[in-house]
Amino acid sequence: MLVLTRKVEESVLIGDNIEVKVLQVKGSGKQASVRLGIVAPEGIRVLRREVLIETTEENRRAARSIAPELSDVEPAQATVSPEKTGPAKRN
Repeated sequence: MLVLTRKVEESVLIGDNIEVKVLQVKGSGKQASVRLGIVAPEGIRVLRREVLIETTEENRRAARSIAPELSDVEPAQATVSPEKTGPAKRN
């Protein structure tokens, strides 16, 4: 892990197209909070870790809650139409 010290209005560049800028620092010690500005290309997802973890856990809980219902479902039977069973016959 790279550890840096930055002051308000200073930035860190990641690669050629991501910038993380310190906008504001409030408080001190464990009660301190830092406001960051992130500039990244549109295709780059920027997520807060705690939101990603909570969403992932919620999705897993939801999947487990419907899994018993899915185990009662009969598997679908594949059907093949006669015209798709082999090469076409020539007259």
